[in-house]
Amino acid sequence: MDVLRQAVRELLSPETLATVIERGLEIGLIVLLTWVAVRLTGSLFRRVHARSKAAGLGTSYILEQILRSAIIGTGLLLIFSAMDLNITPVIASAGVLGLIFSFGAQYIIRDLLAGIFLIMEGTINGDTGTVEHVSLRVTHIRKFSGELLSIPNGTITRIGNLSRNYMRAVVPFLVPYRVDMNSALEALNDAAQAWTAAHPQDKQADPVINGIVDLRDYGAVVQFSVLVVPGRQDATASELRRLALDAMARRGITPGAVLPLASPSPGGRGDAAAQAASDGGP
Repeated sequence: MDVLRQAVRELLSPETLATVIERGLEIGLIVLLTWVAVRLTGSLFRRVHARSKAAGLGTSYILEQILRSAIIGTGLLLIFSAMDLNITPVIASAGVLGLIFSFGAQYIIRDLLAGIFLIMEGTINGDTGTVEHVSLRVTHIRKFSGELLSIPNGTITRIGNLSRNYMRAVVPFLVPYRVDMNSALEALNDAAQAWTAAHPQDKQADPVINGIVDLRDYGAVVQFSVLVVPGRQDATASELRRLALDAMARRGITPGAVLPLASPSPGGRGDAAAQAASDGGP
């Protein structure tokens, strides 16, 4: 009984109460500052998210999670220090455990690091679609068919972005050798001018008549292209094909085929259409 009374006296002594109040205020201040920092971080990155969504970037979300975790972790360490808890063994143990887990989680760490540098929309390892979500480990891509791909970030070796700065709509045609090539090129020029007049808001530069870009067994490949705003390249290419077919029909020209960009040429020369597009940069 005397021991209990002595403990109560010590607990209610002015020195003990002052220490408890001081540490309580210190811990409360740390919690408040941590909460404010987390809220400010969220407010800042909400603005960044809005801009990133328009620009096709996804790294802001990842950076927000990293920064928020760092703030909360720092706050916890300061609280432990205010409570006079020796956190040195905890930090040392965490370091040892981190080293152990790092050997068994190399792929996870690789995915985490790769996730920081991913871009929000584009072509990844040959799969084209819209990136719906980027996390630290996995990127989710929705293909045109509706298929949802979940790709570990560490396995991504190539990224092609279809939503940055500008894109090029490239339209090649196979014109038989019996046709007057100058007339065919004039038809492409008419189609380019008609498209420019109808879609001035889509173009990034005036359409370019690339001329004869390849020779095939049964005809010559003529091509024209135009720089457009991102996301409009497919619709623009379709419209250019329609206008070019109409312009050729008015001149009595029947093209041999409408060629895909990846069509290989004889002799192992590769895709001359794509090469001509890359040579005619802005």
